[in-house]
Amino acid sequence: MVEKYIKSNMCMLPWTSIETRPDGGYKPCCLYRGELKDPNGVKYNTKQHSIMEVMNSSAMKELRAKFLAGEKPVECASCWKEEDSNKLSKRQHMWMKAPVIGQAHIIKNIIEPRFIDLKLGNICNLKCRICAPNSSSQWVNDMIKLDPKKKDYWQQFNKDGLWPREENEFYKDLEKHIESISFFEITGGEPLMIKEQFAILRKCIDAGVADKIEIHYNTNGTQYPEEAVKDIWPYFKRIEIAFSIDDIGNRFEYQRHPAVWEEVNKNIKRFQNSAMQNLSIQICTTLNFLNIYYLSDLAYKVKEWSPDFWHINILHHPIEFDIQQIPDQVKSIMIDNLQKCQIYPNEIQSAINYLKNNPSYKLPHWQKVITNKIKVIDAVRQENFAKIFPELNNFLRIYE
Repeated sequence: MVEKYIKSNMCMLPWTSIETRPDGGYKPCCLYRGELKDPNGVKYNTKQHSIMEVMNSSAMKELRAKFLAGEKPVECASCWKEEDSNKLSKRQHMWMKAPVIGQAHIIKNIIEPRFIDLKLGNICNLKCRICAPNSSSQWVNDMIKLDPKKKDYWQQFNKDGLWPREENEFYKDLEKHIESISFFEITGGEPLMIKEQFAILRKCIDAGVADKIEIHYNTNGTQYPEEAVKDIWPYFKRIEIAFSIDDIGNRFEYQRHPAVWEEVNKNIKRFQNSAMQNLSIQICTTLNFLNIYYLSDLAYKVKEWSPDFWHINILHHPIEFDIQQIPDQVKSIMIDNLQKCQIYPNEIQSAINYLKNNPSYKLPHWQKVITNKIKVIDAVRQENFAKIFPELNNFLRIYE
């Protein structure tokens, strides 16, 4: 029965899911384009609006109606784009993960938060090249250096990103739904730096429902929360720790400044040696302009770690880093290089398939845009793209 839904356009998430944004806004899921707003165009937010108020809003009702009519909502274009490349989309993944929940909620029109995606602010210790101030507090200082006249504007991102540490009704509201929740996805910012989440998890333990809940984390690998490992996570049904690893060595450090490659390596091993019986170690790699040529190098490192799962994620924004924007002649070189990889054939092929496809929107003057972005950030951070990525620089002449 689930095959019917996977092959159709239907998505269960408008019935079962809600995401809180780093600035306190709401979305149906992390890939939804735009944010949920009331009929007057005002954004829903965690300080003023409850989960069910948002899930029963006219915006969510309209989204559900589109799916029931067999449409492909434009707000969900990221999933359609991935499916066009024969890559498993989030929509399809959720059907595989929870088919019974999805079918029951759609058929009976049950609206309740079964899957909660918590982006608890923008608090982070890294400023990854593919990130931005809305998801990383560390990016703000760089943006002020680049655009000092807008200092107040950039600082507002960090003020908004502190909402999880401010007193509000969201946590009490979330507590009302603990017994219906099956899955938490906790990201950030850097989620393991945001201690407020552990109060939520202790509420689940106290309510006696933790053993029915799975938790998925995306972490940058710089943190090891010893208290959670010993006294909180063991009570839950399953804990998935997905390390965001886009490359290796100095290329990793350039992309995830100021992370230290060896420290992240050590933390991965600490988790592997933690003896948690319900722990799943995963690697999540976000394909982007900086790492696609070197993906096979990472594949051999992933094999060495031997995780339970290697997930190939697709970057859609910032659009200049989307690998589909790369010129065709350079794509051909990259594909030839990827095809030499002798391990993880499915993951490598999924990358090739996406790379081969043309973008739905071609960014004008892409070469100029990507060159300028790399150079201005290099100048602020005193880094040099050409020294770290000599092959890419040779292909595209970012630095002459």
